[in-house]
Amino acid sequence: MSLQDYQTRIDRLQKGLGKAFAENPFIFNIPGKSIALKVDPYYYVAFEPSFTENLSKFSVMLKQNVRETLVRTGNIVSAAETRNPLIKIKLKWDGRTYALSACFVEAEFIDQALKMYGGVIGDIGLSDMQILSSEREKLDAFFGERTLLQSVAFTD
Repeated sequence: MSLQDYQTRIDRLQKGLGKAFAENPFIFNIPGKSIALKVDPYYYVAFEPSFTENLSKFSVMLKQNVRETLVRTGNIVSAAETRNPLIKIKLKWDGRTYALSACFVEAEFIDQALKMYGGVIGDIGLSDMQILSSEREKLDAFFGERTLLQSVAFTD
């Protein structure tokens, strides 16, 4: 598949995401309700399989094409050796800890979609949910050469 085809897919994904947000702003940044939460200035943690399934529906694209497009374009973090974007992590919100299957999506991808197609003006704030500090070493290894999660993403 050519680079142009991936750009067309990215545009389609962002348009679907932005329009879905305009109709239902609870899909982002609301712990317990959202498919993805912004945990630091560079990344959203997206809950799987919900994120891929919803993005597939919003953009009218096959689930495997959604994931392939995000991995191949670098809009989702994946393990270097396997290209697998899924990781099980522990997050904390409102005094409770949750172990969830997730992936990390580039904030620029989602923020741009929300600004271009979702009517968002200005900066998108961070979520109240944070990752447990005990997960940091595992995540640093998972991220490899990519920009690592900032300290604001973690809590004790």
